[in-house]
Amino acid sequence: MQPPQDFDLAATIRCHGWSDLPPFETGDCRTWLRIRTVHGPIEIGPAGIAAASPQLRQVAASCLRFDLDLRGFWSLCADDPDLDWAPGARAGRFLRAPTAFADAVMILATTNCTWSLTKKMLHDLVKKYGEDGAFPSRERLARVRKFGFGYRDPYLAALVRGPDLEAYRTDERPTAAIRKELLALPGFGSYAVDCFLRAIGRFDGLAIDSMVRSRWKQAYPRRKPTSASIGRRFAHFGEWRGLALWLFLTRDWYA
Repeated sequence: MQPPQDFDLAATIRCHGWSDLPPFETGDCRTWLRIRTVHGPIEIGPAGIAAASPQLRQVAASCLRFDLDLRGFWSLCADDPDLDWAPGARAGRFLRAPTAFADAVMILATTNCTWSLTKKMLHDLVKKYGEDGAFPSRERLARVRKFGFGYRDPYLAALVRGPDLEAYRTDERPTAAIRKELLALPGFGSYAVDCFLRAIGRFDGLAIDSMVRSRWKQAYPRRKPTSASIGRRFAHFGEWRGLALWLFLTRDWYA
């Protein structure tokens, strides 16, 4: 599968921290990406996707969100002085894991902790229970009693035993209906749910955490980083407001 004409690999790798976590690997310049799967690694660079099978190429296309149409979002960015750079940078595609289950586990590992602890938990999990650097399957983790996720261990166990999340990637129901179901997952509050929704291409949630609040205060020292004040700033982006917020706060990542 060929990438769309408006795709930029470096921008997609830089979009958020997933490229620093297994099953991904990348270099400091973010010019290449490796995805480790149970069927072998996928190498992606300036020349394209190096994968032996159509199945692996499809996995790469899904992780890189070749299917995501950002033209409407970029049109809105062009009229915003703080985001008019985004169309030229081809910014907005969110790298996601090979499976929705892996995305959910990775999101759980980001809750209420430092980024260094997030990386440690996930690297340890993959090292112990993955296969050749691939993210461990639900079936493999079903045999594990302690995951090394601290207070999140019961929540991860619930994800392992819980419903299949993969169908959400193609779910055409309104976002509100999906959000209601996701909020029923143990350990998934509004932040975690908004992050998962991003992974399936729903960007209206703001996913506010301590990092967002800190960067917001840097941008607007006199404004309180409340959901209401942040939401008002990006209300005109409608269903894209969460993506607009994220790019507003991470512009320096694309410099």
